[in-house]
Amino acid sequence: MTEYRAIIPLAALLVTGCAVGPPSPSTAQPHVAATIVEATAPDRPLRVVFAWEGMEGDARFTGQGVARIEPPYQARLDLFGPRGDTYLSAALVGADLRLPPGVQGPMIPPPALMWAVLGVVAPPANAVLVGTREQADQTELYYEVGGGTLWYILYRGRLRTVRWDEPGRRLAVELRGEMEPRLPARAVYQDPAAVAELMLNLERVDEVEPFPPDIWTPGR
Repeated sequence: MTEYRAIIPLAALLVTGCAVGPPSPSTAQPHVAATIVEATAPDRPLRVVFAWEGMEGDARFTGQGVARIEPPYQARLDLFGPRGDTYLSAALVGADLRLPPGVQGPMIPPPALMWAVLGVVAPPANAVLVGTREQADQTELYYEVGGGTLWYILYRGRLRTVRWDEPGRRLAVELRGEMEPRLPARAVYQDPAAVAELMLNLERVDEVEPFPPDIWTPGR
């Protein structure tokens, strides 16, 4: 229960909004956003081991997991239960979210937020940059996406908070701590409307050889 109490501030953020409002659309600087997107992009093959906790409605889940990341934009997330059984496998190739047949669930973030869980700024292709703000060590990027808004907040070049507001739905990612190379030590994804949450606590990061192409299609 301690870990779930620890993320109450994120839930409060989703309800009340941030103390500082989004950047004004008149301050959009595309080169600032482009620099951040390039700096946070995957740049080497990595294998990441983590502990995870999840919530879907009244159900709670825990276990170990493995993430595999490779440039340019390829990632795979595997969640295992306490007995080593596979709970969930999902892969990302760019913005293409790939799941085994029949797999779905509110704990699976949309592609831009799944990338955010890994510390990567990768807005959707239809996102329009409408505001940027740089002050002291903090940088903010503000996008319009369809009928919603997507807001990234970085501290000293590392992604810290992401909010995605859509009509009737508000999603968020909160990142804490640091593990090299440029990965958060802890990531929390929340979808309050669906009563869903996924939390990762990283334990080990290894640089590895490139992965075989078939791992980016789970369930095949």
